[in-house]
Amino acid sequence: MEKVKISTLSEDTIVLVDGYTSIVTIEDILGDLAEYKGKEIYTTQPHHASFDAGSIIDRAIEDESENGMYEDWNDAISLDVTKEDRADLQKIFDRILARNPNQNIAYESDKLIEINI
Repeated sequence: MEKVKISTLSEDTIVLVDGYTSIVTIEDILGDLAEYKGKEIYTTQPHHASFDAGSIIDRAIEDESENGMYEDWNDAISLDVTKEDRADLQKIFDRILARNPNQNIAYESDKLIEINI
């Protein structure tokens, strides 16, 4: 795994500490090095929540089709769903997720941090 030195990271860099359930910053680490000694600490890659309207519509049609609709219903209703319908729903999903962007983000570990100070 690629390593990065803590001295090269800015204090506001968001990191993950192995065994912790919440994120911290380099500033937090530097403020209490003893607490983090011996722990694996990683830089992060953000993952933003997203909904794909097309996939959601397709799954909804499939689910309803399996719940008792007549044969070939899914083909007929799929023809009624337009690109505009999908685009309109995508705008709604995007608007919902944009309301609270700080709650619609997760962080995945990336590079191991070497504490070199």
